[in-house]
Formats: sequence, C-alpha cells, structure tokens
Amino acid sequence: MKNNKTNILVPFDATELSVKALEKARDLAANQSSTIIVLYVIDDTSFYPKEIAKFISNMDDLDKTRHYFEKTIREGAKIMIGNEVDRLIHEGVGAKSIIRVGHPADEILTVSKEENASMIVMGSSGSLKKRHDRRGIGSISRWISEVATCPVVLVR
Repeated sequence: MKNNKTNILVPFDATELSVKALEKARDLAANQSSTIIVLYVIDDTSFYPKEIAKFISNMDDLDKTRHYFEKTIREGAKIMIGNEVDRLIHEGVGAKSIIRVGHPADEILTVSKEENASMIVMGSSGSLKKRHDRRGIGSISRWISEVATCPVVLVR
C-alpha cells in the first residue's frame, strides 16, 4: 500500500487552545505520517484602519513604526514557533514553521492552499478572535471551517 505524506496546518499563537490544537495535530500526524506546518500570523488589521491613512499627515513615520512593530513581533514569533517545531521533530513528527503578515483568516486559507494542507487543526477561539466584522461570520475559526478547501478540526 502506498504511503502518501500529508500536511496538517496549525495556526499557533501560544494560547491555551492553540496549544491543544497543536497537540491534537501531533497525535494525528503521528498516526498518518504527516508533516505539521505551524503558522503564526501577524495580524496587520491591528496596525491601523486603512481608511484612516488619507487623514494621516506623516505616513512615513507611521510606516516606520509599523515595520518596527512587525519586525519585533516576527522575531518573537520565530523563537516561539521554532521551539514548537523543534519539540515536534524531537518527538519524531515532521514539522516546519511559517510566519505571515495579514488578516489571520486570509493568511490561514492562503497557506493551506500553498502548502497543499490535507487538514487544518485550530482552536475555536483565542487571541485569533474576530476583531473586525468578517462578512457576517462569527469568528475566524468558523470562517475557516466554512470556506477551507480541506477538512477543519476545531479544538475546544
């Protein structure tokens, strides 16, 4: 019988539910010989609403601050998810990390397609909670579960 290796995507932000989701993914990956992709999304919707940009007189300073903020968060996220990837590899599970900047739901969906994820495992709430109206959908996890092109496992 042919053994096809698959990818399991786990959005991870170190909240309790994302830790539980990663553990669930680890169990699934071990049973299916899958690779876990640990994703951290730097939510760029928290920088400033795009509509206000036309009213800001010094966008250069704001952009410098945004880039510094993004760089600082990226450095911390790299260490955080790097530790998780190292732990998974030490436990005998294939794993890699990805850091993206954007709206969490959009980035999760994009990475799931780019990486050909066979499954997304994520917490059903946490720091990836909805901060802005998302086309009438309740939360990011619900949005993902409704539009993802692969199965989604929600962990509570």
